[in-house]
Amino acid sequence: MDELPVELRRGILQNLELRDIKAIRRTSKLWSKLGEEYLLSPHFHSLPHRPDLDRLEAISKSPKFCNRIQSLTFNHGEVNEYHARHNTYFLNYMQQTDARVEAQYQFWEQYTILKSLKETYLPAYFDTDRLARILRCLNNVQDIEVTVMTCPFMDEDDPGLLRDIWNIPSTRLLPRLSTTERFTNLLVAVSSNLSVITLKSLRHDRLPFEFFSQKPMLIDQLSSVFSMLTSLNLAIDYSDMPNNLYYAKGFHNLFQFLRTPTALRALSLSFLGRKKLDISPLFSSFQEHGYSFPCLGRLTLQGISACERELGNFIVGQETLNYLQVGGAGLKNRHQPANGGILLMKGTFRTLFERIKSSLSLETFLVQGDLVGSESGERWILEESVPEEDLKEYVTD
Repeated sequence: MDELPVELRRGILQNLELRDIKAIRRTSKLWSKLGEEYLLSPHFHSLPHRPDLDRLEAISKSPKFCNRIQSLTFNHGEVNEYHARHNTYFLNYMQQTDARVEAQYQFWEQYTILKSLKETYLPAYFDTDRLARILRCLNNVQDIEVTVMTCPFMDEDDPGLLRDIWNIPSTRLLPRLSTTERFTNLLVAVSSNLSVITLKSLRHDRLPFEFFSQKPMLIDQLSSVFSMLTSLNLAIDYSDMPNNLYYAKGFHNLFQFLRTPTALRALSLSFLGRKKLDISPLFSSFQEHGYSFPCLGRLTLQGISACERELGNFIVGQETLNYLQVGGAGLKNRHQPANGGILLMKGTFRTLFERIKSSLSLETFLVQGDLVGSESGERWILEESVPEEDLKEYVTD
C-alpha cells in the first residue's frame, strides 16, 4: 500500500468513510499526512441547536482546512409550538392515555433542552461582521443553501416524535422577520467578500417575499451576490399581509436579482401561499426590458397563476432551454394532493403546451401538481412529475 502512487491513494481516500480514513491514517506517516485533508467533508452542514458557527469559524482559521469547504448548508428550522402540541396529540391519539401522557411529557422535556440550545446558538447568524470574517477565509465556497423546511432533528439522540411531526407542514415555524434578516445578513457578508468568493449556486427553500421589498441601496448590494451564479433555486413565501403593500415593488426587485447572473443555467422559482400567486408584474418586467436569460438550460416554475399568453411568452423567450418543469408538489401534508401547480386564468394548457413544444427544442418537459384552467375547465392533479406527452385525457369541469 505504501508503494502506491499518490493519485491512487487519493482515489482510495475519496471513497472511504470517515472512520476508515481515521484508521488508515494510523498505519503510516505517509497515509497520515495524505489523509489529513480528507478528515473534513467539503460540505458543511449547520443546525440551529448546535454551536456550528463556532466550528465553522475554527475551520476558517485553520490553514490546513479552510480551503477544504466548498458548500455550506445553514439549517434554520424552528418549531411552531402551538401546532406541534396539537400534532403530537393526534399522532399519539390511539395510545392508551397513560402511555400517551408519559410519551408527550418525555418528548417536551427533550424538546425544551433543544429549544434552549437553539436560542443560544441561532442568534449568532445575525452577526454580519462575524459571518464576513468567516467567509473571507473560505475562498473555495461555491454553493450556499439556507433551509427552514428540512428537519433539523436528525441526530440519533433527538426525539423520533420530533421527526414525525416535522412531516406535518404546520409544525414548521416561519418567523418572517428573522428569516428575512438572517438571509439578508448572510448575503451582505458574501457581498463583502466577492473578491475571494465565486458563488455558483444559491438556494433558499422558504424565503419571505418581503425580502425583495428592502431599500434600493441594499437591493443593489444583495443582487451583486447573484452575479456569478449558474444555479438559483428560490421558494418564495407570499402572505397577503403585509406583502400586498409592496406587491409591485417586490416583483420589480426580484427581476433585478434574476437579470444579474448572466451565466445562469438552472432556475427554479416556487411560490408558496394560501393561493396561487399572480406573477404578471415579473413577466411584464422581462417583456418591457426585452430580457431573456442568455444560457438558461433548466427552468422550473411552481405555485403561480398567469395567462396563457404571458406565461408562454416568458417560457419560449428562453431559447436555450432543454429542460422545463411546469408545476410541482408544493407545500402539502403527506396525505394531501400536490398543490404546487399552475392556475391558468386565460387560455388553455393544450395550446400553451403545443406552443412551447413547437418553439423550443426541449429534451425534457415535465408537469406536476394541480394544473387548472379557469376558462377552459382543464384540470389535472399529478402527484409525481410526468412527461407532458404522457398526460392522460384532459379532465374538464
